[in-house]
Amino acid sequence: MTPEDFERKELLSYLRTPSLDENLSAMLESCLKSLCEVIEPRTIWRVLPVEHTEDGVKLGGFLLGGKDIAKHLTGCSEAVLMAATLSGKVDSMIRRAQLTDMTKALLYDAIAGAAIEHVCEDLTAALRAQLPYEYFTERFSAGYGDFPLTQQADLVKMMDATRKIGLTVTPRMTLLPMKSVTAVIGLSHSPVTDARRYTCGNSCALCPMRDDCAFSLPDQ
Repeated sequence: MTPEDFERKELLSYLRTPSLDENLSAMLESCLKSLCEVIEPRTIWRVLPVEHTEDGVKLGGFLLGGKDIAKHLTGCSEAVLMAATLSGKVDSMIRRAQLTDMTKALLYDAIAGAAIEHVCEDLTAALRAQLPYEYFTERFSAGYGDFPLTQQADLVKMMDATRKIGLTVTPRMTLLPMKSVTAVIGLSHSPVTDARRYTCGNSCALCPMRDDCAFSLPDQ
């Protein structure tokens, strides 16, 4: 991953500001270069059968909590369970900056947020090219809607993500490294709908939260 992979408008949206002055812009470029040198993207995924039952939707025989994820997987015969992370080196760089320069720490955090989204988008594109399905839902993560965040550890275990990509879950269900994502993507041979209550990371024009979201880009 290189600085050229990032649109500056995208980074500004993560910083929740329309622009930066000359000094902050220069600092952003420096932070971007430094962080790209330590990012080590790692991903893992599994295709699992989807079963809708009276108790809810099951993924690979494991019951997923909440009505939102069940709705999201309506019409899907299988789904991808995926995880992505940037590496512990990114976490270390952010933590060091928090001790000495909070402005730099905020810049690192915004860049890392954009970076993990890029990794997830690249993985999704690869899945679309590889898997024999015409329709894919958007990513749906534990913590969205009523899909319990408490199932985070179960999802990581189902992928053996701790051993394979070094992804762990704290007792408070926080992923480590911090800039990591787990998600479910439904697979179908028929059109599917997005049951998320918000669609951060996708088109602002299609998001029901765009008028109240600090990340919304007005020109989309």
